[in-house]
Amino acid sequence: MLYPTLVIICCAGILQGFTGFGYSLLALPLICLFAPAGWAVPVIAVSSLALNIMVLASSWRNLRLRGFLPMAFSGMVFTPVGAWMLGSLHDTVVRVIIGISVTSVSVLSLSKWAPHLKRTTLGMGLTGALSGIFNGLTTFSGPPAVIYLTATETEKDSFRANLSAFFLALTLVAIPSFVGAGVTSAENLVQAVIFLPAAALGGTIGILLAKKVDSSVFRKMALIALSILGIAGAVQALT
Repeated sequence: MLYPTLVIICCAGILQGFTGFGYSLLALPLICLFAPAGWAVPVIAVSSLALNIMVLASSWRNLRLRGFLPMAFSGMVFTPVGAWMLGSLHDTVVRVIIGISVTSVSVLSLSKWAPHLKRTTLGMGLTGALSGIFNGLTTFSGPPAVIYLTATETEKDSFRANLSAFFLALTLVAIPSFVGAGVTSAENLVQAVIFLPAAALGGTIGILLAKKVDSSVFRKMALIALSILGIAGAVQALT
């Protein structure tokens, strides 16, 4: 499992660095083709630390935490709930949820659908709660937060900086939550650190490529591929 996982994580890092999205969406269903979801989710959470820190380091001057605290607090509170669900649900059920989630997010992104909402404390709290549950269960904390912040027309630089801080905070909560929920052990999490360089390498390559190549066509192709991958993962889990 080591070498295939290293390759997948590096490729997912390239996608994240190149298009700004898709690390967990690509890595998780692929790793789940040959490994249990309960093993794959913590590995991806640990390896994503490198990418989150890289993005935050490049945008921390645009942090505007005051308006995002309800979402961050709610997400951190509900992340252990998702981790508990991961430890309690059968692996087949988790794989189906992952497949449906990947497909839904990809199709939604391709449609470019986005509601227009007014930012409220309640809306931020509910978004954080949903992100937290998905973070602990699948590491897909991004879609609810991205959709809500886009719908409330959050300023671009603040959006990127606060989102990266949000992801980092939820990941730091998720990692001990996996141990507490019995999903993995502290020893396994320490071993997962070996995947950090692969994620960082992929992210760096993706960032460099993005400066030279138009990402719009690649983004659409990646989303279509992710949609197919999500459907295939769900079908495989059921057969």
